[in-house]
Amino acid sequence: MNIKQTDKIRLRFAPSPTGYLHIGSARTALFNWLYARKVGGQLIIRIEDTDRSRHIEEAIVPILESLKWLGIDWDEGPDTGGKYGPYRQSERTDIYKEYAQKLIDDKKAYICFCGPGELSTRRKAAESGGRIFKYDRRCLSLAPEAIAGKIKDKQPFAVRILVPDNKILRFKDKVYGNISVNSDTIEDYIILRSNGLPTYNFSVAIDDILMKITHIIRGEDHLSNTPKQLLVYSALGMDPPVFTHLPMILGSDGQKLSKRHGSVSIESYREEGFLPGAIVNYIALLGWAYDEKSTIFSAEELIEKFSLESINKKGARFDYKKLLWMNGNYIRKIDDAKLKEMLTGSILKYMDSMDPSVFLKNAPGLEETIKRIIPLIKERIGTINESLDWMMPFFTKIEYSRDMIEYFDNKSIDPSLILSEILNRIDPLKDDFKSSNIEADLRKISDEMGLAFRKLAEVLRIALWAKKVSPPLFETMEILGYKIVIERINNYLQILAGK
Repeated sequence: MNIKQTDKIRLRFAPSPTGYLHIGSARTALFNWLYARKVGGQLIIRIEDTDRSRHIEEAIVPILESLKWLGIDWDEGPDTGGKYGPYRQSERTDIYKEYAQKLIDDKKAYICFCGPGELSTRRKAAESGGRIFKYDRRCLSLAPEAIAGKIKDKQPFAVRILVPDNKILRFKDKVYGNISVNSDTIEDYIILRSNGLPTYNFSVAIDDILMKITHIIRGEDHLSNTPKQLLVYSALGMDPPVFTHLPMILGSDGQKLSKRHGSVSIESYREEGFLPGAIVNYIALLGWAYDEKSTIFSAEELIEKFSLESINKKGARFDYKKLLWMNGNYIRKIDDAKLKEMLTGSILKYMDSMDPSVFLKNAPGLEETIKRIIPLIKERIGTINESLDWMMPFFTKIEYSRDMIEYFDNKSIDPSLILSEILNRIDPLKDDFKSSNIEADLRKISDEMGLAFRKLAEVLRIALWAKKVSPPLFETMEILGYKIVIERINNYLQILAGK
C-alpha cells in the first residue's frame, strides 16, 4: 500500500449529509477554497456518509449545489471524480477494513468482543464508584485461538486501536498554536464497528492520508478529535498534515449560532434573495480580517489577501443586520439591466403562486414598470425578495390594515377632507401625469390648505400604498397612472366613510 504524501498542497472539505449546508460549514468550505486557490493547490470534496443514523441521501445534491452557487469549485469530488476516489466514505468501507487489518497485523490494533451492553454496565459501575470509565483492554490479551473461535461462532466484534502508554501527542495549529495531549487520557477507541463501518476519527485519518491531504482547515469543535487522528498517522508511520481550526460562529447573544438567531443554511439565504457574492464576502469576515477597516471584497480580492495567519481564535459573531447591509451594497453594484432581469424573474415566480383575482386590471406593463421602479428602490432594498414589498402594489390590489384605517383617528388632520381636495384638483393632470407636475400640484394644494406638506403626503401615501412608507411618492403616482391613483383614493375614502 502506497501511502506516501505529496508536495502538492491539497485541502479537503468533507461535509456529512445530515441537512442543508450550514453557515459554519460554508465558511469552512470557503476558507479551504480560498487557501487552495491562493497557493495554487487543490481542493477535494469528500462526502462523509458512514453515520447511517443521521444520513440523508437527498441532502448531498443540495449541499453541492449550494457550494456551486457560492462560487466554490473543486478539483476532485463525488461528481467530478479523481484518482484518489471514491469520494464517498460509504463506498470506501473495504479500504477501512484493509487498514484496520494492517494495524491488527502490526500489533497496533486488536479485536474486541465487548458489546455495548457489557460496556454500559461496566461504565455505570465505574461512575457509581466515582471513577472515570476507560476501556480496560481485556480483549487485548485474548489468545489467537480464542479470537478465531469467537469469530467462528459468529460473535460480533469491533476493532480498537492500541493507544501507546504515556506518549505526548503534539501538533501545531495555525490558530491555537502548540497543543499537546498525553495519550493516557485517550482510551483504546474503536476504529471499526461491529457492523463493519469505520468510526469518524479512523475513516477521516485514513482518507486524509490516502487522498494526500496536506492541510486541514476545519471548525474548532474538531480540536478534540485531532489527537485521536494523530494516533492513526503515527501507527501508519505518516507525518500529519498542517492543522487550522476555525473559531466558532456565535449568534448576536454570544451563544452558538442556531436557528433561533435566524436562518442558518445557505439554501435559506438563497431563497430569501441574498446574493452569493455578499454571502461569501460576509462569511469570509467571520474569524478572518485583512485589516481593521476593509469590509467589501470580491472573490478575487479575498483569494489574494487571505492568509491562515490572519484567522482570529476569538469566536466570530454572526450579525444578520450587517449581512443585510452588505447584501444591499452588492445589489447597488448590479447593473440596472441585470437587476431588472433578476427582479422580473423573482416577481414572476411570486405571481405564479397568487390568485389571479388580486391583479390590477389597469396595471402597467411588467418589465417596463420594473425598469422604472429600479431607480426608486435600488437604494432601499437589502435582498432581492425584499423588492417584492416595494414592487407588488404596482401590480396588485392593496388591502388596508385596521391600523391604517384608524391611523388618523387621534390626529389633528382630516384625511377625507385632504383626499377629497386632491380629487377635486388633480383632474387637469390626467393627460400629463408626470411626477414633476404631480409634485407642483400637490405642493400648491398643501399651501392653499395651510397644511404641512409632510402631512398631506402621509395621507396620500397610505391611501395609495396602504402603508406609511412607500417608494418616492411623486414617481410612484406617475408609474401607477392616473386611473389607479384615483381608484385607490376613492377606495380609501369609502373605507374611511364606512368605518
